[in-house]
Amino acid sequence: MKAFLSLDPRTKFFLVACLSSLAVIFREIYLLSGLFAFSLLLLLLFRISPAQLLHRTKVLLGVVIALAFLQSVFTSGEQALVSLGGISLLSVTGILLAGEFVLRILIIVASAALLGTSDSRELIQGLIQWKLPYELAFMAAMGVRFLPVFAQEFRDAFSAIQLRGIDLHHLPFRQKLEVYAGLFQPVAGGALLKAKALALSIEMRGFRACEKRSSLLLLQLRGRDYLVMAVSLLLTAGALACYLLSVI
Repeated sequence: MKAFLSLDPRTKFFLVACLSSLAVIFREIYLLSGLFAFSLLLLLLFRISPAQLLHRTKVLLGVVIALAFLQSVFTSGEQALVSLGGISLLSVTGILLAGEFVLRILIIVASAALLGTSDSRELIQGLIQWKLPYELAFMAAMGVRFLPVFAQEFRDAFSAIQLRGIDLHHLPFRQKLEVYAGLFQPVAGGALLKAKALALSIEMRGFRACEKRSSLLLLQLRGRDYLVMAVSLLLTAGALACYLLSVI
């Protein structure tokens, strides 16, 4: 367990890239389910509790599930489960597409949690040693750190709704969907305000004042890092090859 926590940030980036790439490429729900199970195994190896991760992102996942349900409603299919006036509202095809969408989001959230086990300074330094410009490395690290900010914005928005006397647990399903859809604007606005404040703070500290930056931190890949990346590459290439052969 400790060996996984002490992996180089570049190794974790490589794992995230493999998981995210397969999540985007895979189309079948059983393949995405297997990939999600593998991502849960990685969370346990990195000492990340899946239950706590779901609890921290439950509001965001609630919105994702609501959007997935809307996608299933507006996706036509041959086997209609719920219909109204001859119009298919819910079909097997729609449910499968919604399940694939939810699984992709869960895999991306789980892979992003792996990066959270490293310090932001180490993440930036790892990208810099990959010859990525410092500005882009800093932007990528801040993007990872903004995931909890979005979750906090959703929690604040729900608290504001509850303080106004609205109990989501007792609302009809249609009104719940309207509430979830109405949360996007304030959440996005709050996140943009925080991003603006962060941009002002780093500019006041002389960000990009010099053309070149020096660092006392120097990351070094060890044998375990090369082993993990090699195994990850082989598994990803094998899974991708099997998938492409099955499609062809």
